[in-house]
Amino acid sequence: MADKEQLTSDREKYRDDLYSMSPYLHLIAGRCKSCGTYMFPKYYACPKCFSDELEDAPLSRKGVLHSFTIVERAMPDYLVPYGLGLVNFPEGVRVMAQIEAENLEELKIGMEMEITEGVIRKNKEGKEVISYKFCPA
Repeated sequence: MADKEQLTSDREKYRDDLYSMSPYLHLIAGRCKSCGTYMFPKYYACPKCFSDELEDAPLSRKGVLHSFTIVERAMPDYLVPYGLGLVNFPEGVRVMAQIEAENLEELKIGMEMEITEGVIRKNKEGKEVISYKFCPA
């Protein structure tokens, strides 16, 4: 897993509600108190039973790569190439994020992935924007 990124005056975190570093790096999902369904990101109501009784719940640190692409052309301020993938988590949630890997050509569907934190783009002022990403486990 990549080293944890440090926030400085030239970096900012994208959406504090999506992941946490405490007590360990994990995505913050929603879990329905009525039926136990997990969702990411957390919704206002359960997509299965429509209950609005939801709680924050950490997702597992590892999942399985469902699908991916290698992005070679992107919006300004995104460093290319980068991987973009869908990862299935044991809780039944599929999450999309950038993939950080030494060699993107070696990614394989079905491989184990884990969450990491890193630079996803630069903002309009040129600051690096930090968020969750995936990397091979």
